[in-house]
Amino acid sequence: MGQVISSSKVGIKIYEWYRMIRQFSVPDAEILKTEVEQEISELENEQEVLMYYQLMAFRHQLMLDYIEPTNKYGDRPTTFELLEKIETSQKKLSGILQFYSFFFRGMYEYEKKEYVEAIGYYLKAEKQLPFVTDEIEKAEFHYKVGESFYMMKQTHVSMHHILQALKIFDKIELYKIRKIQCLFMIAGNYDDLKYFEKSRPHLKNALKLSQELENDKLICSTLYNTANNYSRERDYVKAIEFFNKAAKLSRSHKPDIHSRILFGLSWAFLKTSEIEKGKTIIQEGLEDLEQNPDYLLELLYEFLNSLYIETAKPEKIYEIFSTLEEKKLFAYIEECAYSSAILFESQNDYESSTRFLLKMVEAQRQIQRGECIYDY
Repeated sequence: MGQVISSSKVGIKIYEWYRMIRQFSVPDAEILKTEVEQEISELENEQEVLMYYQLMAFRHQLMLDYIEPTNKYGDRPTTFELLEKIETSQKKLSGILQFYSFFFRGMYEYEKKEYVEAIGYYLKAEKQLPFVTDEIEKAEFHYKVGESFYMMKQTHVSMHHILQALKIFDKIELYKIRKIQCLFMIAGNYDDLKYFEKSRPHLKNALKLSQELENDKLICSTLYNTANNYSRERDYVKAIEFFNKAAKLSRSHKPDIHSRILFGLSWAFLKTSEIEKGKTIIQEGLEDLEQNPDYLLELLYEFLNSLYIETAKPEKIYEIFSTLEEKKLFAYIEECAYSSAILFESQNDYESSTRFLLKMVEAQRQIQRGECIYDY
């Protein structure tokens, strides 16, 4: 950290505030945020400390958007408004502040599901990583990078970063939540490598740790990830069992993954030809999306309707694929194309089935090819 910040009482308090943010300790983070804002109002011409504050305010809001997206904290600036304020000062930043600027911007793009953009900002942040001396901050960086590469299905790169993060988080009891999230990523990467049985010990460990924390959101996420593990192995009976367990818990606690759980459950029902059950869950999922909009899930529900509920029309499904391609979401295309091929084959429409199989292969090729995100 730069000399002005580290020697400043306010700078030290901002760092304590950031520690609480990283631990997802909302009450403590709120208290420190208020104290920092009171003290910073008394400072004059401390531009570096002010910039540090603006970056942390942005990171604080990202935390709230993730944990409590209903915005129960009132009329505060949005992440976009905070970002605009930071962007105007971008040319003045260097060292650790530039690292935070790129790092937090990457998180913002990730939450918007702009995964290629997120990775681009993380790579810029990586150039400033030598200025980072805090081991937890390095672990946080590797976790976020691994998370983004996981979404792009760059499995080995993702696993490399996640294992570096876990090595650090594993040593510190206060970061048990991050350890659990790392275990999710490891399990997901094993699923992508088709080593489904290697995922399950990590998911069982994640469930044990989540139960120790009595964290219903993480328990729900573990059940959801376990359901996905069985679904990807094509064991839809076990997948439905775990999706139902996750849905039962998510209906009472309404975590941000509730719509995703319902989507997974509805698709599992449809894959096993339980159409009426699938339609019921789709309707429940769409009602939840009215309260918690998510353009990707809306698109995926549209896919389920187009393939299973309405008279299946290949061209309509290809329109959905085009939108997914624009976002480089080839993993979704791969799975959707596979399901489409299976359905059309069952209807003896071998021409359409073959087209979708070819689309699946093309999506797999794009995943293996990856996205060119380097500027060298």
